[in-house]
Amino acid sequence: MMRLRALLRQLRDDSAGSALIETAFVAPFLILMSLGGVEVANMVKRQHELQNAASKAAEIMMAAHPENEAALTTVMQQLAAAIEDDTGLKTTAIGANVEPDETKNDVGYVMTRFRCGNAKNFKKADTGCTDSPNAERFVVFLLRDKYTPVWNEFGLGEALQYRVEKSVQIG
Repeated sequence: MMRLRALLRQLRDDSAGSALIETAFVAPFLILMSLGGVEVANMVKRQHELQNAASKAAEIMMAAHPENEAALTTVMQQLAAAIEDDTGLKTTAIGANVEPDETKNDVGYVMTRFRCGNAKNFKKADTGCTDSPNAERFVVFLLRDKYTPVWNEFGLGEALQYRVEKSVQIG
């Protein structure tokens, strides 16, 4: 009996391999948490990039003051090229009568739209304003992107869809 107590005491006081065993239990969770943090940071970074590009384009549009349709078209095309450079999205300037393709990802649109009075939604044309005689003209920047996190490869979660829209009243 004395030998058994001495053996148990010796095992209890021996800590030679306990750090290795504790590390083996904790390390996988720490690695997963670190990788998850990096993925979340990448998602937030992409959202920030898209919002920043749209905000910069809106600021430039406010400062441009195009005097006619040709000047407006030129500025819109230049802004589309700048957004494409900043974000890597295929960005095009489209006219007032063209609808953006909301099913596509990795695209950007610079377009003109109209809003009647205090209405919340944009219209393609300035006709049909029944509640207000004024139709205000806007340039709208719409950026759509998709981000697929690493954990999606393991069947966890879904891809993240980004949709950033900024508008600037002109004229």
